[in-house]
Amino acid sequence: MRFLLIFHSPFRTLSLGLLASISGVLGTASPGSTAEQVRLQFHQFSREVSISSLAKFSRSGEVDPTLRSTLRYLKPAAQQRLRAALSRSIPLTPSTAAKFLSTDLGKSALKQLAKVMAQPPEIAELALSSALILGAAKVNALSFIDVLETYPTPLVPINVAALLSLGKELKQQFNLQNTLFTQLSQMLGQPSNGPALDKLAIPGDATFTETPFQFKGSESLMITAVAYLPNSATPKSPSPLIVIAPGLDTDMNVLLYAGKNLASHGYAVAALDFPFTSKTAVKAVIKGTSKIPAPNSWYLQPISVSELINEVELRWGKRVNSDQVGAIGQSLGGYTVMALAGAELDWDHLVNSCKPMDDPNRVVLDPAVVWQCDAPSQVVENKSFRDPRVKAVLAINPVTNPIFSPATLKKVNIPILMISGSNDIIAPPISQQIIPFTSLVNSDSRLVLQNKGTHLSFLNGRGKFPKFILGPDRPLARLELKGLAKAWFNQHLRSGAEQFSSKSSLMGSTPLKLLMLSTFSLEQLKNAEQGLREFP
Repeated sequence: MRFLLIFHSPFRTLSLGLLASISGVLGTASPGSTAEQVRLQFHQFSREVSISSLAKFSRSGEVDPTLRSTLRYLKPAAQQRLRAALSRSIPLTPSTAAKFLSTDLGKSALKQLAKVMAQPPEIAELALSSALILGAAKVNALSFIDVLETYPTPLVPINVAALLSLGKELKQQFNLQNTLFTQLSQMLGQPSNGPALDKLAIPGDATFTETPFQFKGSESLMITAVAYLPNSATPKSPSPLIVIAPGLDTDMNVLLYAGKNLASHGYAVAALDFPFTSKTAVKAVIKGTSKIPAPNSWYLQPISVSELINEVELRWGKRVNSDQVGAIGQSLGGYTVMALAGAELDWDHLVNSCKPMDDPNRVVLDPAVVWQCDAPSQVVENKSFRDPRVKAVLAINPVTNPIFSPATLKKVNIPILMISGSNDIIAPPISQQIIPFTSLVNSDSRLVLQNKGTHLSFLNGRGKFPKFILGPDRPLARLELKGLAKAWFNQHLRSGAEQFSSKSSLMGSTPLKLLMLSTFSLEQLKNAEQGLREFP
């Protein structure tokens, strides 16, 4: 099998090696050959059914006589999961599917999906690759039954246990997201109206100076950074500092619009590009001009941010209040600021949570989990990156689970504003933000759920991604973030008027309405939706 090495970067260059391998598989099949029968394997025995009867069941729920005798081996709940696994669809084009399969994340997802096929992995992965691309060419929204219908062998052996696991995974990570915003709103009663974010997002009157710079970080790595220093900042009136931590395969530019807005309100702002995970670093690895970093290098990112704070203090001294710091982070940068806030790494929790990745009957499709499980056996020495100078955190679509456990999240004693997107498929809201939020103990912490928000909603810049990845009205999302950031840090770094009440509230505008929640329990969350009872 030949694959082009891509370093953790969704939707990048199409791998010619992958296409060549797929072409080889297709070349061995007879012209126009696709699957006609499915062999459903239940542990020690199996049953064969036609693809057409399975497709009918998937699309309409109708069970014909040939399928009825097979489904009797499954309980009603399992039959529902089976149908969900077959029918759940996502909007994919052949080009998008091929590009995704050429990434490390795509290859990991393919390995998980291949567990469903009761075939040797080297055969199943190639056949699935071709079926995913061909299936995407047939329909506007690809489902697993579409994949089976284009599978390049007449008989498709299916591991039913893995297929049911896929159905459960899809239900947890995707189906519940469609109703999550509404169900949480109903669970907490009638939300009040929150602050007007459009007014909070209006730029201030403070002028500031932009200073790009570099500094030497850990392991003698040069780190690129930028600072915005208000011209009004003096030793007698120092500016509180906001640091910005970008996500994987992005750079500081994607969030600097929020930084500039904060600087216009008198905050000093500093942002950096991480040496191993920034867009520049990823491109260098792809081009072969830089070495692939050691596994788990990402966990050191909080150190780089602490060094950035040190550098700001060294350069601008007492004009900046470096003991009164707010931190903004998105995605992997969200992990970074959570660690700075005091969430300790729980490597045992990570290792145990990664075991299903190797279970032949379990399918794991949560990209945030797949990415964290790249090298779980390599235990890190440092577990705490708490920086006591950080007094408040804004974590946007953060990656938190399983690198943090409920026990270590309880150690966070500063206010956290955690933002989650209901349509985020990269760091799914339930597993990565909503359930982790229930472990936070600081009563000033808040969770904001953005209706129809995605992993990229708040990022500035144009990306060549499908609409379901980008999400609707990104300019509106950026306006909402500017308003949220100003209100949050005014409240916790400047003792400003309290903008966020302890009751649930609605903010923002359609189509990206925001629901803000305060403390609530995991049990309350599970009572809101029975499907959540299947979560650990």
